[in-house]
Amino acid sequence: MRAVFIRFIDCEGPGILEPLLREKGYRISYHNAYDSRVQLMPEIHLNFDLIVMLGGPQSVADPDKQEFFKPYYDIVENVIALPNKKLIGVCLGSQIIARALGANVRPGTKGPETGFSELQILKPAHPVFSGIQGESILAFHLHEDIFDIPVGADHLLASEFYANQMFSYKNKVFAFQTHLEPTLGMLQVWQNVHKEFIAKGNGDFSDLETKQQTMEKSAKIIFRNIINL
Repeated sequence: MRAVFIRFIDCEGPGILEPLLREKGYRISYHNAYDSRVQLMPEIHLNFDLIVMLGGPQSVADPDKQEFFKPYYDIVENVIALPNKKLIGVCLGSQIIARALGANVRPGTKGPETGFSELQILKPAHPVFSGIQGESILAFHLHEDIFDIPVGADHLLASEFYANQMFSYKNKVFAFQTHLEPTLGMLQVWQNVHKEFIAKGNGDFSDLETKQQTMEKSAKIIFRNIINL
């Protein structure tokens, strides 16, 4: 089995997702969408069993970026059309998925959502939550754009700040507005790289190590469930 991670900024990588895929026997590749010298592999959906589109500073709501995003919208449509393919989108990746599925993506009216918060599990019986105890999980946020839930999708996670935090589509496409994947090292780098954006929000960055460990426990369960579906 093969998986590819599409990065839109170098510091937003796969985090805990890569070792989880390697333990299942996946071979891993990367595509750096932020590097204009690199061309997206033609018919990438035919070469990989799982495609993961990660976060980045670009905005799906920017009309001037639509040519840039077009190949990634196509990936969503192609994965849905083919059997035995999966797609995971995180933050920007989730917004790409939402837009490709016909949902509106726009800046949130409350400004940036940053730091840690609890997310309510909306459909506890959904297979991605098998093994999760409790009615909520801890997650990390670093975004301002938000998406509507596409028609036909299952709305799975919600925060008090912005309600639409995760959806699944046909149990093969999984979109996370929130971040569950970061390691502690990634979060520490983000605090520096994204410090100007973080300063615009009022998020919880206290006790980073303990909260990352708590988040990682539930994140591993959810990601393993998706991998095994």
